Amino acid sequence: MDTFREAFQSIREGLLSEEDRRLLELSFSSGIAQEDLDAFLESWDLEAAPIQSVMLLAYLKKVHPELAFPEKINPRLKGVLTFCRFQNLKLSSHFHKIAEELRKDGVPFLLLKGGAMKIYRPDFPRWMADMDILVPEEHFNQAVASVTRLGYESFKSAHSHDMRLPGTKENIVDIHRFLHMETGKERLLNDDLFDRARKVRMFSSEGLVPCPEDMVFISLVNFWNNVSYRTSAGSVVSAFFDIKYLVDSTPGFDWDMVRSDALKTGSANEVCLSTIILDSFVPDVLPKAFMAFDGDLKRTDLVVKRAAYNRDILFPLREKIGDFNIPATIRSGRNLWEYLLLRARFFFLKRMRP
Repeated sequence: MDTFREAFQSIREGLLSEEDRRLLELSFSSGIAQEDLDAFLESWDLEAAPIQSVMLLAYLKKVHPELAFPEKINPRLKGVLTFCRFQNLKLSSHFHKIAEELRKDGVPFLLLKGGAMKIYRPDFPRWMADMDILVPEEHFNQAVASVTRLGYESFKSAHSHDMRLPGTKENIVDIHRFLHMETGKERLLNDDLFDRARKVRMFSSEGLVPCPEDMVFISLVNFWNNVSYRTSAGSVVSAFFDIKYLVDSTPGFDWDMVRSDALKTGSANEVCLSTIILDSFVPDVLPKAFMAFDGDLKRTDLVVKRAAYNRDILFPLREKIGDFNIPATIRSGRNLWEYLLLRARFFFLKRMRP
C-alpha cells in the first residue's frame, strides 16, 4: 500500500506546475477578487510560460469576464490564441475534406475529444493537435483507405491509425477502431456510443458527437491516458473545464450512464483514479458519490504502478526513439545501431511492465 500511495502521489505531483494549479484554483473560485488575479500575474513570467499555461489564463479570462486583465498580458495571450485559431482552421479545413470523403463512401464516424468539445462549446478557446474520430470496426479499413486516397499517410497503432500530412509527422485525423483503455473490453462500448450519439453540423460537414454522459466518460478515460503517458498537457488542463461544462449544461445529467460505461469496459479503476485526481485539484466538479464507487483494489494498485512505470521509464525512452520507422531513421542520417538498441530496450521494458 505504501508503494501504491507513493506512486499515486508522484503521478499527481508531476501533473501540473504550481502556476497551473493556481490558475485552476482561480478559474474555479466563486469568490475570486481582482487583487487575487493581480497578485498572481505580478509574480508570473507569462513570456516563459508553456502554451497550456497561457491557455489556462485564456480559460480564466473566459469564465471570469468580470475581472480586469492588464494590458501587458495581451500580446502573449493574443499571440497564443491566434496560433490556436490558425491551427484549428487548418485542421477544420482538412477535416471537412475527410468527413465528406467518409460520407461519400458510406462510413459513419463519431467525433471525439477536443474536436467534439469544439462542437459542444464553439466559443471556448482550445488547442487541438489533431482530430479524433471513432468508426465502427467493420468500417475501419475502409475509413483508412478513404483518407489515404486523399493523399494522407497512415501511421499505425493497435487501436487507431494516425493520418498525417505526407512526408511529415503532423497528424490531422486519428481514426480509432475503439477507445484506448488497455482493458481488452473497449469494443463492448462501441455500439452504445453510436446509438446514443447526436447528428450535428461540424466544420462545414455533418457527423456524430457522443452524448454528454459519454463525453464525460471519454474525458475521464482520456485524462488517465494522458496522465499515464505524459501526453497532451493541453488536454489534461482542459479536462477540468470540459467536464464541468458538460455536467452543468445538461439537465438531469446521468452519472449512472458514466458508471455503466466504466463497468462495461473494465475501466472503473482508471475512471475512479481520474476523478480522485481531478477532485484533488478542483473539488466538487464531480459528485462524491460517483468518485466513491468501488473498484478492484488489486487492479487499482496495478493500474497506478503501470502508470508510474509508463511515465518514468517507458515514456522518456519512447521520446528518445521517436517514430518506430527504420526507413525514416536511415533517411534522417541517425545512427541506425543506436536506434535499434533503443527500440529493442523499449520493447523489452514494455514486456517487463507491471
